[in-house]
Amino acid sequence: MSFKKSPLNFKHFRRSEEAVAEVLDFITIVGILMLSLSLIGLMGYPAIRSAQESRFTENTRQSFVVLADNVNKIALGQAPSQSVEIKLYGGKLSVTGESTIRINGTIYNGTNSSEVTLEEESMRSIENSIGETLVAYEGTAVWVKYPNDVILNPSKPLIINQSNVLIIPVVYLYGESEMAGTGISRVTLCPDQPCSPELTVWSNVSNVTITITGNYVSGWKDYFRNMKGLNWKIGGTGDNYTAKLNNSRMDVHILKTFIEAVIT
Repeated sequence: MSFKKSPLNFKHFRRSEEAVAEVLDFITIVGILMLSLSLIGLMGYPAIRSAQESRFTENTRQSFVVLADNVNKIALGQAPSQSVEIKLYGGKLSVTGESTIRINGTIYNGTNSSEVTLEEESMRSIENSIGETLVAYEGTAVWVKYPNDVILNPSKPLIINQSNVLIIPVVYLYGESEMAGTGISRVTLCPDQPCSPELTVWSNVSNVTITITGNYVSGWKDYFRNMKGLNWKIGGTGDNYTAKLNNSRMDVHILKTFIEAVIT
């Protein structure tokens, strides 16, 4: 008895090979898609997030430059009160900090001289967080502190030296309010009554020393190091920084303002 191969079985075999090939092609395509999506998740999303945070930080920096201009108008006696809107990007806007400023100098009176503390006051700051980056107003200036502890100073402190007169504004920010999340927040400065600066003048002062404590001392250090027209000798470690001016006798004007900041 002989066995006869059926041509129908052969056709089914060919069709089964084609089906396997199609399944393999489908699996390969799905694998490529999954690999692409994984690469986007691992590399693309952090890059997008980083670019987004950079844009948010830049927007906040610009807003704080406007804020500094408004606060400094009060500190210089050019405005009684001010109000500024700040956009939040998921972080926290607050009046905070324990930063301080101390100003010492040698006073000459006839033939005698003595070391005197010209001013010692808290400063504190208005801070807005964007991820791990901080943008802050402190000491009449704007500071941007990045996660790697690099601090930039887009708006400089208002320390002025002209015609042997040194003018140092000292701004103390008080209040405990804060806002977090997203949307628009408002910073109102001197909400209940006008704020006015108090001027104290010291004559025949040499060896002016400014000591700063707080979270932005390395930024202050760069500021004094690069300050034109004055030769500041820098020192201090950690969160304490000292700048000493080896100057001849000059007049020192200290303009101190207490400013209440309310965030709503």
